[in-house]
Amino acid sequence: MHFWRRILAFSDSGASSPELRRAQYAELSRQVPLMYLIVIINMVMLSFTHAGRAPWVLTVAFPVAFTLICTFRAIKMMLARRTNPSDEVIVRALRTTVLLACVMGVAISNWSLLLFTYGDPYLKGQIAFFTGITIITVMTCLRPMRQIAPALFLLVVVPTLVFLGLQEHTVFWAIAVNMTLVMGGMIVVMQRSQSDFRQRIEKQIELDAQHRQLQALNDAVRVMANEDSLTGLANRRRFFEHLDRHIEDCGRRDETFALGILDLDGFKPVNDVFGHSVGDQLLREVARRLLEALPQDALLARLGGDEFGVILPDAGSDEELELTCRQALEALSPPFVFQEGSVTVSATCGLARFPKAATTAHELFEKADFALYYSKQHDRGTVTLFSDEHEEAIRRSAAVAQRLRSVQPEEAFHLEYQPIVDRDGRPLGFEALARWEDPVLGRVSPDVFIRAAEQAGLIGDITVPLFRRALEAVRSWPEELKLSFNLSAFDICSHKTMSALVAEIEAAGVAHDRLMFEITESAIMQDWTRATVALRGLREKGILVALDDFGTGYSSLSYLRRLPIDRIKLDRSFIADIEREPVARSILATISSLCHSLGLQFIVEGVETSAQLQILSQAGVTGYQGYLFSRPLPEEGVSLYLAEWRSRSSGGRPAEAQTLLSTRKTAAPAPAPAIVAAPGRSQ
Repeated sequence: MHFWRRILAFSDSGASSPELRRAQYAELSRQVPLMYLIVIINMVMLSFTHAGRAPWVLTVAFPVAFTLICTFRAIKMMLARRTNPSDEVIVRALRTTVLLACVMGVAISNWSLLLFTYGDPYLKGQIAFFTGITIITVMTCLRPMRQIAPALFLLVVVPTLVFLGLQEHTVFWAIAVNMTLVMGGMIVVMQRSQSDFRQRIEKQIELDAQHRQLQALNDAVRVMANEDSLTGLANRRRFFEHLDRHIEDCGRRDETFALGILDLDGFKPVNDVFGHSVGDQLLREVARRLLEALPQDALLARLGGDEFGVILPDAGSDEELELTCRQALEALSPPFVFQEGSVTVSATCGLARFPKAATTAHELFEKADFALYYSKQHDRGTVTLFSDEHEEAIRRSAAVAQRLRSVQPEEAFHLEYQPIVDRDGRPLGFEALARWEDPVLGRVSPDVFIRAAEQAGLIGDITVPLFRRALEAVRSWPEELKLSFNLSAFDICSHKTMSALVAEIEAAGVAHDRLMFEITESAIMQDWTRATVALRGLREKGILVALDDFGTGYSSLSYLRRLPIDRIKLDRSFIADIEREPVARSILATISSLCHSLGLQFIVEGVETSAQLQILSQAGVTGYQGYLFSRPLPEEGVSLYLAEWRSRSSGGRPAEAQTLLSTRKTAAPAPAPAIVAAPGRSQ
């Protein structure tokens, strides 16, 4: 057993790595067949010259057997070039090569020395030449194996030298000395060659490792450039690259596909309440659910924040397309359960078809984004496919934006004022509402021109002059009345606009506590940090702040604690069916009680019937706004309204009857009004 271990240790390739062993194997697979060919030719020539002199066993049998073995090995090595053997196979092949080289070297040496006794001086010289040239050939062809040269020297050269040294003729002594020197030099050369081979392969291994590292780095960079690090989805860059290619391919093949944009509803409150770590978990889970719900050939990407994009190659009919997207949205309905708590979100989707909606990536994305915006404004949590109706709305919006750039806000816009009253109908103040009667476009709805102004970056140019006009109006009102003025997200997050508004207040000399800035929840959520900083700045100056349209956006009780607000205004949609919904009345009473506990004013918008007023009064509501008390009034109508209120109050009529009478006398036809920079809202 110990003997075989030594044999195996000797036959080991000596390679320190699988890569070096593989290089040795590749080199030998090219050299060994050539080595066998040379040895066979030499052996055949030697057998031919000794034919008839030596026994046939030496001149025929042994050469034939050796030739067959060498041919088999040569063919096997040549075939091995076409395969990719395992490291185990390579180790066995290298060991076999070393052992066969030693065994066959000894066999050839003994064979040639046996023939020596049958030859004349010329044939003996041929044998000496054969032995030397064969050994040199084997050493040269097997130079990648460090054991070969020393082994052949000991097993073949030394016995041959001893044999030649025992011959009587001095020529053979000279041959022995010459062979000793040559073979010694060959061993040194072979060892250096093997060392150079090893160093070259190790250098190549190092270069390959560096190349793999560089390739891995390139792959990582490519992944970072094309993959969203949080969800593993395609990122915005890869999404638009894919979209461009898809448009080109479908345009060439005259095919259609759909582009969708999905936006989560209620995601930002998750970050605010639970923290960004839960928000990140939620985005990963949303991505996973969407991937499972969407078709396999769809490309889903995270475009940024809580917005996702999807390309649906085989969209089918409009009904099938909408059904596919609705199923994806429904996959988000079950609560997301995390260690920190349970989270429920929904999503809204806008779709656009290629080439019906647009033929370029930019236009297609814009159309899908418009459909998303439309869906969010009219029916959150649904799917909206861009249509001709939306195309017309875009044209109107573009015409409005173009017209906005050509008008002077001071001349084009005017304000109307809607009273905010207590339960007795006594005015607490007025909300300023923007109106635009354009000679070219006619009457433009506030939600249309406000959105157009925001997109064109002109909203601040409208807000400041309208606020200046409102300040002029409030100076003529009784001191106890407050002015409510609405700000958009663009206004509240613009340092320039906020500074201009504060400067207007100082110039007008109006007491700060008579001013109430209203801002919606959705506007605050667009940039929570900047919005809250701006609102706190207003509060520090004594200016009041109201949270408008409460109940329509991301309503959360945590906001009531964290936001710097003085008043809550419940959206009119909340009380639309309050006469028939007991649950709504209970919720209303709870909100009223909560506001009272927090020291917040509570105003309900959209009060239109006496039945609503009675229910609200029973729930503890103390502030009201709506058509039951008055429609929005022109500036000159405010003084008439106040005069009639004082007259009715002094006349001792019931408050409700008095307000209804006032409504009939003072109300004038008016469009469904909306506030400055609050798209979609009407009074």
